[in-house]
Amino acid sequence: MGDNIKPHSSYRWVILAITCLATFIGCYAQFQIPSLAYKLIPDLNLTPSQYASILSAPMLPSIFFSIAVGALADRFGVKRVVTVGFLFAIVGITFRFTAKNYWQMLILMAMAGCSSAFLNANISKLLGAWFPPEKIGSAMGVVLASATGAMAIGTATSAMFPSMKSAFITAGVICAVIAALWVLFMKDKPEGAPDLPAMPVINYLGVAVRSRSIWLVGFAMMFIMGAMMAFSGFLPNALYAVRGIDPVKAGFIASLGTIGGFAGSILGPVICDRLGYMKPFLITAALLSAAGMFYAWQTPLGAIMWVLFIINGFMNASISPMLMSFPMLLPEIGPVYAGSAGGLIATMQLIGAFCIPTFVIAPLAGTNFKLMFGLAAMCYLLAAVVFLFLPELGIKARCKTAAGSSRTA
Repeated sequence: MGDNIKPHSSYRWVILAITCLATFIGCYAQFQIPSLAYKLIPDLNLTPSQYASILSAPMLPSIFFSIAVGALADRFGVKRVVTVGFLFAIVGITFRFTAKNYWQMLILMAMAGCSSAFLNANISKLLGAWFPPEKIGSAMGVVLASATGAMAIGTATSAMFPSMKSAFITAGVICAVIAALWVLFMKDKPEGAPDLPAMPVINYLGVAVRSRSIWLVGFAMMFIMGAMMAFSGFLPNALYAVRGIDPVKAGFIASLGTIGGFAGSILGPVICDRLGYMKPFLITAALLSAAGMFYAWQTPLGAIMWVLFIINGFMNASISPMLMSFPMLLPEIGPVYAGSAGGLIATMQLIGAFCIPTFVIAPLAGTNFKLMFGLAAMCYLLAAVVFLFLPELGIKARCKTAAGSSRTA
């Protein structure tokens, strides 16, 4: 694959830039909500569980459609599938200001997540078509950094808008512009690259479902996303309600974690590649994330809290790029089945993002934020356990496997 893309490598940066923009807008729209919670919760008379479900609602399309859109992308291409997602996202993001009750907002937020959901299911397939295997993790990190940046900008700036209506319409206009760029400039693969074999959709799914490693990655992402959504979704309100910080400042402090996350998304894969082994890095990052998630918000206001949020964000975000690159790195999956495998992972990931905060953490913790963030930290500990059973796909391990195969041949 690497050889195929070398003559066309310059355009991969256009692909990466558009993918980053497409990822950005979904996360930006979603993370407008935490900073507007102090308005949204009383306006719609939301319970903690209802608020958690609204924040997580953009994940619903992934839960219900990721496997299908992954298989469809294997058959028809990523560009077409994600374009359909953008049509729903533009409507959902723009018209959230019209919601008068919980159910209306839930539906609009779910529509807002369609483009991100459809892209997330196929991100490994798309980047794998343009980048060689040793660069997929780094490219994935850049894309996830754009998501982290979107979370920071959405959390830090949304309370500055004069109204929720203006905040939501602005996001809708940005989404429409990015959708136009996607349609005009996105390509599924480099020109001249060989076409992948076309098969019935069920065949793609069958191979992905039989992969033990794909299921393990899915469970790990499920725990991680559940923890991250609970933490990031409730943190501004916790700082406001428990620590007595005004909403704008609370949104800014909460966004500090995403600054660390931006760096972690990019540097995490680089550090992991330097180490050469993926599993020790993943386990260490998960353990440190659990500790930071539980303790950082309880520290004294000031520099200590700020630094801990940044470090915690770095460790949180350094994990996902490696996990999301698994479909293209696994020998039994590769480019042919990466869409279906990515769809299965995305489904489990977003089940965690929606169900764990909404039906586990929020009902158990209520407004007890110490318990809430303790449960979120426990999810990271569970992810660390799952990492123990993953195959080692670090660079050194892959080189040893390749060398062994050469000697056998």
